[in-house]
Amino acid sequence: MGDLLLKKEVYEIVGAAMEVHKELGSGFLEAVYQEALELELKDRGIPFEPQKQLAIYPLFRKDFCKMPIFSGFGAANENW
Repeated sequence: MGDLLLKKEVYEIVGAAMEVHKELGSGFLEAVYQEALELELKDRGIPFEPQKQLAIYPLFRKDFCKMPIFSGFGAANENW
């Protein structure tokens, strides 16, 4: 298996998301997790753009998942 692209960045983002889940647990609406993740990313100095508008064109899921880092609830790599 090859080396992961942007390994350090992905590790930091996943770590922030895991911290939010550890603190809040389950059962909240998505907006609560989004706000908590925004705060966690700010605390860690990870740049992000909340609620960024994306121009979505008809793509196959595998092509969409090849974007460098796409963090969104419900987005997953085709191999997961």
